Amino acid sequence: MRIRYPLLLACGLLAWLCLAGVTQQEGLEDDASSFSVDVSLVEVPAAVFDGGRPLQRLRREQFRVLEGRSQHEIVAFEAAEERLQCALLLDATGSMKDHLPALKEAALSFVGQLQTQDEVAIYTFGAGFRREQAFTADHRAASRALLNLRAAGDTALFDAIARAVRDLDRRKGKKALVVFTDGQDNRSALNAGSASRRARLSGIPLYAIAQGEAARNKELQHTLEQIARDTGGMFFRISKPKELAGVFSEITRNLSSTYMLAFKAPEDAQPGWRPIRVEVDAGKGVRIRARQGYQLR
Repeated sequence: MRIRYPLLLACGLLAWLCLAGVTQQEGLEDDASSFSVDVSLVEVPAAVFDGGRPLQRLRREQFRVLEGRSQHEIVAFEAAEERLQCALLLDATGSMKDHLPALKEAALSFVGQLQTQDEVAIYTFGAGFRREQAFTADHRAASRALLNLRAAGDTALFDAIARAVRDLDRRKGKKALVVFTDGQDNRSALNAGSASRRARLSGIPLYAIAQGEAARNKELQHTLEQIARDTGGMFFRISKPKELAGVFSEITRNLSSTYMLAFKAPEDAQPGWRPIRVEVDAGKGVRIRARQGYQLR
């Protein structure tokens, strides 16, 4: 009996491990269309418009992702109406003291326009990075976090962008990062090039809004414009806080027509930046804003 029980226990454990392995493999096969399965997938967000009208309810077979003369197979797809995960990264530095009420009002309206299933996180930056509200579908909690914002400190913009991108990069599916800044970076450990590379590598659409000193700094504008263009986002430059409401509404309109496509990176591809383009069969005059490439390491 002393020998038999350990033997039975070992056999049972082995059988459980085998069953777990089979179950895990079956789960991978069943979820082949899920973004959470294969880390080698390249995710490509794409917003589609007919003139100024967002196009929704398009199908997977209407899209093409091209790299040179090759067409990638779209192995995962999320429609425009499916869940979005959006992070708001807001300037809460000392220079925002007089402008924070207008920013809060515009951001509150933005959160209020999200769909019920959409998740949002609230981040701020000053001398450091603060996670005011982790990702949640509780939009009231996100609104409370916005109402509690206070302005103080220097501007560590590039560090904050890198931190927000890292948080978003861990999540799967449709994502977006909305950044508002009214000053030049004067506190980050990272420089503009490092922050830009990290954002481009992630491919998360970045919607950047520049006001005040940030709107007058050509070098900063160039950096934010480049990140936005490469990731399929947008760049806005405003001169007055009252313009924020219209900008946030425009971002909402873009996000409402964003699809997520994914393909597997070629196994024999050389490392480096690889340009891609997205096409869609949806009639003449259709406009697409999408990620313009991906980085292989």
